[in-house]
Amino acid sequence: MKISRDSGQEWQDLLGSDYVDPRDLKPSSPIRDFVVVHLQELRDKGRSERTVPRYAAYLADFVRFMEGDGKRARARVSDIDIRSLKAFASHLTRRGVQNGRYGGRATIGAATKNLHLIALRGLLKFGVLLDLAVPGPEKVELAKAVQPSPDARHLAEDRVERLLRACETATDKGVRARALLEFLLATGCRISEAVGLDRRQLELTRGARTPNDDGVRIAEEVTVFGKGSRYRRVYLHRRAREWLMKYLATRKDNDKALFVTQKKSADGSYRMSVWTAEQIVRDAAKRAGLSEDVSPHWLRHAAITFWAKGDLTSAQRLAGHRQIATTQRYLGSSDAELKAFYKRHVEGRAT
Repeated sequence: MKISRDSGQEWQDLLGSDYVDPRDLKPSSPIRDFVVVHLQELRDKGRSERTVPRYAAYLADFVRFMEGDGKRARARVSDIDIRSLKAFASHLTRRGVQNGRYGGRATIGAATKNLHLIALRGLLKFGVLLDLAVPGPEKVELAKAVQPSPDARHLAEDRVERLLRACETATDKGVRARALLEFLLATGCRISEAVGLDRRQLELTRGARTPNDDGVRIAEEVTVFGKGSRYRRVYLHRRAREWLMKYLATRKDNDKALFVTQKKSADGSYRMSVWTAEQIVRDAAKRAGLSEDVSPHWLRHAAITFWAKGDLTSAQRLAGHRQIATTQRYLGSSDAELKAFYKRHVEGRAT
């Protein structure tokens, strides 16, 4: 999860605040207390450990805006009115990008703005539920965001193969990169799901029978913990299993994580971070000479596109989508594939 630097430590302060009893909330209560109670409610409902910090970060931005970066008196629940909601939305429209390639040179996009506003809607909905005198969530109007084209992240099969061959498999790091790419393409996993796996979930013990007696000591399937705190089963083909086995054979450590780095994290683990995995994919794309800014989600997109062309319902289940409409968005084609289709089905009839 990426959190804006703008949020500083405020979102962590909100999550680490002392318990606030919902019965104590009233119009004169600080907005901070209101937000803390809402975050408590999200945790009580079992929202994931990735979702709650994200909401805390977005709402920390709202609290800071209402408090005027400390220049105004501490904002109260009664200060939340339609005018302040409009002002916050306008503030988001003009807020600059802090991180990444566009840091300091552009404003945040409509989609990012809407993430803040959706979190704010949730806060207001909770306030209405508690009979607080706050505007209803429908008073927060989302920005008009352009739906991403399914073609935007589409990699044709030949470009996928170029990406895989770009890994320098003469080195241990290259083998690790190839294993990671093969795993993502085989399973369609989100990168957070992949780096969250432990090697014991896939590596078979000595003496255990291998799938189809093929000698590849990697399981054909594994359960991942994904978006929305849901579990699902994903599957691996033989080539992905072979590269995972080669990668694990290079490991000299005892870390439980499936994918590791040489850098030790705060918890004492060497588990690969999402950021590191993203860099591995991007580096492979550069070596392959791909012009696209390829991220791990492109590989998920490639897998789901392949599945969806076979059977949409099965693709939905493999991808872990709640709605089949989400899976349908992956039915894109590259320009080369569209041109081939046109020549095959249209140009031929015109001659």
